[in-house]
Amino acid sequence: MLKKIFKKRINEIYENYKDKDILIADDMSNFFGLESSGVWKVRGNGVLLLTEEELFFGMWKPKKDLLIPVKFIIEITNPKSHMHRSVFRPLLKITFRNENGETDSAAWYVQKLDEWNNFLRQLLSKNR
Repeated sequence: MLKKIFKKRINEIYENYKDKDILIADDMSNFFGLESSGVWKVRGNGVLLLTEEELFFGMWKPKKDLLIPVKFIIEITNPKSHMHRSVFRPLLKITFRNENGETDSAAWYVQKLDEWNNFLRQLLSKNR
C-alpha cells in the first residue's frame, strides 16, 4: 500500500540511478535517523540503494536524501536500536566520515539484511 502511494518518488530515485549498477536496493527501508541530527529529527521510510561508489537513501516524505560515499564508510554493524529507537530486530548501521571529516552514523531496518552486510563488507574490503 505505502509503496503505491510513493511510487512517483520511488521512480524518481531509480531514474537518477538508471546509468549506475545498483548492487542491492530496498524500496521500503525504514530510516532510524542520522546521529549528528539528534534524537528528535525525522525518521521515515524510503529507498536505500547501494552502488560500487555510494550508499544512497531517498526518504519518501519529507523528501530528503542522504548520500554516503563507500570510501567514507568506517564500520557496518547490526544493533537492535539506533538513537533510542528500535523495531526489536537487527538494523543496518553505517558509521562513516561526513563531509566535514567527522564520524557520524545512520541506521535502517532493511529486508535481506545479510545480503546488505555481504555487499557492503565486500566493497569495504576492496576499498581498504
